[in-house]
Amino acid sequence: MTNTQRNTTVISSLLAIIIVSGYFITHRLKTQVDVLEKKNTELTEQIAKFDKLLSMKDKIENDYTELKLMLAQQSKVIAQIDSPAITYNYLLRVITWIGRNIDFDFSLSTNKVADSNWNEYILSGKSNFRDVSNFIKQLEFQRALLTLEEITIDTGAVTVTDTVAFSVVFRTHFSPDGTLLDIVQSKSVPDYLPKFVSFRARIYDVPPDTDVDPSLVRIDKAKLMGITESRVFLRDDRGIIHILSVGDRVAYGHLYSIQPAQEKVVFKLSQYGSTEDKTMYLEK
Repeated sequence: MTNTQRNTTVISSLLAIIIVSGYFITHRLKTQVDVLEKKNTELTEQIAKFDKLLSMKDKIENDYTELKLMLAQQSKVIAQIDSPAITYNYLLRVITWIGRNIDFDFSLSTNKVADSNWNEYILSGKSNFRDVSNFIKQLEFQRALLTLEEITIDTGAVTVTDTVAFSVVFRTHFSPDGTLLDIVQSKSVPDYLPKFVSFRARIYDVPPDTDVDPSLVRIDKAKLMGITESRVFLRDDRGIIHILSVGDRVAYGHLYSIQPAQEKVVFKLSQYGSTEDKTMYLEK
């Protein structure tokens, strides 16, 4: 073999190696490019989704708020967290919902088990028996999940008619996926006891006054001083002006209708066990 043939063979071999190597390198680079382009496409799609989510941030937050409010309106909800301050504020809200004034003492019990998902509280005080009964029913049937563990009622330590001393032991239950009690709304819970108490004597020479919320105007001790299409103005025996709309509460009942043309208003009262209409006319 001559030098020329030998050189030609070597060069041909080198060219073949270069061509084969170039093909494999080109193929591998093309494969990598395809992979990178696929990842780039996926990242672009994800970025587009994130951009869409960011553009809907306000709507998502509003939807989340609405869902929390809807959850707070369910029949029963479990608290997300609990503490004596949270439960105390909830008790005050329950008293506001029933429109009564009940004085009570409140303390955290020592019966709590470590790592348990409940707290136990002791509630005690003195109040009207009917108010106490309805308050206890509200605790049991309102939306927040409370369990009544013990109820004690005693009349021996009080001297005021229809007033009892009471003590209630209850537990508040909570879970991380629960609802904040601050947003829990009230639901309609009928009074446990009717306004008419069947075992109380109803025959008197002069019917005695029954206990009534002092903030409510007594119709028999008030005068109708003004009337509009949607409001009435009453002055009680203390000279205080009360402004009422249809449905507003008064002692023993509520304002039923306003009739400006006839210069009169009608109340629905249940002072003596049965509901009756009480009509008041504008003072001239």
